[in-house]
Amino acid sequence: MAPKAKKEAPAPPKAEAKAKALKAKKAVLKGVHSHKKKKIRTSPTFWPPKTLRLWRQPKYPQKSAPRRNKLDH
Repeated sequence: MAPKAKKEAPAPPKAEAKAKALKAKKAVLKGVHSHKKKKIRTSPTFWPPKTLRLWRQPKYPQKSAPRRNKLDH
């Protein structure tokens, strides 16, 4: 049985591949904006978007001394 010949896939040169990739990148960044449609508002009331509300991070306590317990006298 004769040895099988190796299949040589025609690999594209790196310059061609790079150019193709750059072209694809450009197309993706440009995007397709052919079907822009405005969102229909169904309510006359404007609700502001819910933003991130963080807890307070105090640098010092607001009271100089803890409150005295009235049961301990």
